[in-house]
Amino acid sequence: MKDLSSANRHRKGQALEALTFFLMKLIDLKYISTRLRGEVTDWVEVDLIFENKRFIYRRWQILCKNAPTVSLDDIAKEVGLTYQSKSNVIIVVSTGSISMEAYKYADLVRAIKPLQIVLLNVNDLKDIAKKPFIFRGKIASQAPCAFILKKL
Repeated sequence: MKDLSSANRHRKGQALEALTFFLMKLIDLKYISTRLRGEVTDWVEVDLIFENKRFIYRRWQILCKNAPTVSLDDIAKEVGLTYQSKSNVIIVVSTGSISMEAYKYADLVRAIKPLQIVLLNVNDLKDIAKKPFIFRGKIASQAPCAFILKKL
C-alpha cells in the first residue's frame, strides 16, 4: 500500500499489480498469467489472468490502472479483450477514481452481456488495506447490480 503512493511510476504500477495478485489469492482464484500479450489478445496487454473452476468455470481478467481516472474507454477496451481472452469477469483496480461514464458503461455491458464487471477505486483499496477480509464483500456487493440489470 505504501508503494501505491510512490513518485516512481514503475514502482507504483508494480505495487498495484502485487496488491491485486494478493487480493485474487484471498478469494482463492488460480493464477494463470501476468501481462499476457500475444495473438490471443490481438497484441494488447492484459495485466493479470486468474481462473475459478469451482461451480461454474470463470476466467477473471484484471486491469490494474495506475492513473488519476478510469475512463469509459478503459472499460470498453477490457470488454473488447474478453472476446480473445474468453473472460467472464473483469475487475478494474485503480489507484485513482472511476468516471461516471465508466460506471454507466459497465452497467450497460452488465445488462446486455454475460459479463460481470467489478470496479474498485482508491477508496476501496484504502478500505481493503485496513481490513483485507472485506475484499470478498466489495466484489459481492457489485453482483446484485448485474442481476437487477439482467432482469427479464
